[in-house]
Amino acid sequence: MGLFKKDDPRARLETLQKSGDRDDLIDAACSDDSPRVRLAAVARLDDDETLAKVALDAKELDVRIAAVERISSQQLLADIIKARKNYELMGACFARITDREILEAIAQDTGYNPTARRIAVEQFADESYLDDVDRAREERDNRVSDESIDRLLRASGDLRVVRAIGRFRNSEKAVRALGAIAKKGGESGGLAVEYLCRALGSSNSKVQATAKEELCGLSDPELVSQLVRSLDDPRLREPVRDVLEQIDTPEARKALGRE
Repeated sequence: MGLFKKDDPRARLETLQKSGDRDDLIDAACSDDSPRVRLAAVARLDDDETLAKVALDAKELDVRIAAVERISSQQLLADIIKARKNYELMGACFARITDREILEAIAQDTGYNPTARRIAVEQFADESYLDDVDRAREERDNRVSDESIDRLLRASGDLRVVRAIGRFRNSEKAVRALGAIAKKGGESGGLAVEYLCRALGSSNSKVQATAKEELCGLSDPELVSQLVRSLDDPRLREPVRDVLEQIDTPEARKALGRE
């Protein structure tokens, strides 16, 4: 195709941005030598089946993981895990699977490699923390809700719970759970804020919005300072600035250069 006859990656990128041909986009994502062209191509694909094809067939890992991060079908993600044994790709898929039935099915299916089945068992167990925090949040009495979360953190180990839930940060339920823990403060709250900041960079717009909503509820100076440190990440700078604008505490204003 004409797109691939151009030696200059910038010219290929310009041609790609004007092309609406799905096959052009797939070919560029799967085989172009330029990372910019590959990632630009996958960013323009929006249906799960096509993204799954790129995740399975692309020659470079960067675009395969980028494709996985845009797939919403958890069953397709499970199919990718079964078809491809690459550990990093497997991790990217598991980061987006929160359906307990799918995790259980992977754990029990000998068609998956042993590593995938072990990860599924671990994630199936860790996903229970989401349910526990979610139930605590749903209590009508906020005091009881706080006590319930405190009991969970004490019983299972503060940081272990946060790390387990952090694996699911590409789900809205996990982001809400992290928000509840963040508001408790302390070391576990700081780690929850770190995961929430990462969720701001999610390719899922609903996850982004939920993370922003949870972070905008912060007021504790230490937690806001934790949020400010995420400004060092170029990918998160703009969404973090948006959150700091809304928080509008002295720490936030200072980070924005307004004090």
